[in-house]
Amino acid sequence: MNRKIILSFCLGWVSLTTIAQQPVVRPVRIADSLSAKEKSERNPVLLRSELDSLIAVYAPVKTENQAVTKPMEKKDHAATYNLAGLAAILLITGWMLLLLYRQRKQLLRLAQSEETNQPGLPEEGKSKNSKKKVTTLSLQEKIGELDAELIKLSKENEGLNRVISEYNGIRHEYNSLKHGMYKTYKIKNYPGYDKTRDDSLTMQGVLDTENAVAGYAYEKFLKPVLAIADTNKNSPSKISTADREKLLDLLVSLSLLYIEYLYLRVSDLSVGGNMVERIKAFANGNQPDPALLKKLSTESGSRALVIRLALSKASVSHLSYPVFDETNLNNE
Repeated sequence: MNRKIILSFCLGWVSLTTIAQQPVVRPVRIADSLSAKEKSERNPVLLRSELDSLIAVYAPVKTENQAVTKPMEKKDHAATYNLAGLAAILLITGWMLLLLYRQRKQLLRLAQSEETNQPGLPEEGKSKNSKKKVTTLSLQEKIGELDAELIKLSKENEGLNRVISEYNGIRHEYNSLKHGMYKTYKIKNYPGYDKTRDDSLTMQGVLDTENAVAGYAYEKFLKPVLAIADTNKNSPSKISTADREKLLDLLVSLSLLYIEYLYLRVSDLSVGGNMVERIKAFANGNQPDPALLKKLSTESGSRALVIRLALSKASVSHLSYPVFDETNLNNE
């Protein structure tokens, strides 16, 4: 209500202001004759004769046809506008109907597709649906099989990785063992060495030689030493002269055997003569062949002569293994 009062007050004020600002309008007066004063101040005054002459000159001739045509033209324009609006309404209506038709068609298609997926359909729909189901089931089965195969392969891969890691560890240990054996033993001088053979066979040959030497030393020397010691352990001071000489012979012979075997291990000792053949014969339990040994020379000094003289002073005249530097210490 307050807004209406304020609005009416503003409109009244504006109208008063406008009226106040307008100049005083003098009405046009038509007279037949003018006085001298009116002629001098005749701005708003026209003579009737002047008005008639002006109307006669400038006013167009009005006919009945013109009076009729003007309102008819106005009516034609209005009809045109009405027709244009009606046409626009019809176009909009047709467009809406087309959209509704398309939407209805899409809904019908969707309903038909849903009906094909339901039971109780015609044979063609059932066959298509069954084919789709079969293909989806087959794809799911294939995917499941592939997943199972992938899991199986991943497990096999893990197993292979473990085997590879174990193999790498074994290979590293084998290389370390081979390096240690090549460093400890003079493998190239061992019996049966062949550079064309595999390293594993070569190292196996070294181990076989080790076993043969140990077996020969135990059977020929250590075992008899233990037997003599066991026989005389209750009365060691009463050991017989024969047992004492035999015991000393066995110990010296065993030491000479291992001294000769050390030539295959220590790099400062050079291998020569028939040493390798003698060590190879240990596997068969054969004694050294005296014909293949050098005779002891008493005319010139040698290591073998020094050992022989020391053994003679110890009353050791005969040795079971008399070999030292390819020399037979039992020769007189």
